[in-house]
Amino acid sequence: ENYEGKGFPHCYNGHEGTDYLLLGGFETMDAGSARVVAAAAGWVTAAEDGNYDRCHAAIRGRDVTCDGHPIAPNFVAIEHPDGLVTYYFHLKKGSVLVEVGQWVECGTPLGLVGSSGYSSLPHLHFGVTDAEGNPIDPYHRDPAESLWVVQDGGDGFPGGECAPSPALPEPHEKR
Repeated sequence: ENYEGKGFPHCYNGHEGTDYLLLGGFETMDAGSARVVAAAAGWVTAAEDGNYDRCHAAIRGRDVTCDGHPIAPNFVAIEHPDGLVTYYFHLKKGSVLVEVGQWVECGTPLGLVGSSGYSSLPHLHFGVTDAEGNPIDPYHRDPAESLWVVQDGGDGFPGGECAPSPALPEPHEKR
């Protein structure tokens, strides 16, 4: 259960990341107005596009359906110079704007919010891991330990400022 005592689709076991729900749901998604941007500079290590993006909570049961399509997400993964990796899941079909091997700066548009993969409604699933793949919570309660440059930019969300970009490193072998 989540902090309000709600179960699926609001919360479920094994969820490692932060979900940003799209106000207006599928109507807003269809308008293409919810842009996803890189949280920090780094190399795109994985990107997938073209998967069905109207997945939703099943009418019966505690699961998700993609209306007979494979439950596969459109997403982007970025490895940052400090070894952290950020993941952006459930993007809208046909909206991914970056390619594997591309260097992106903080704030670079990656795609649009959608509902692809294991998704009960349009939202962005933002995840952070260390170099070994261990999940990290970017919303540490102590602002001195937060991953955000501005811990609270209003309404409890991180601020829109980016850390200074590191010098462009050489590409390296992808994991």
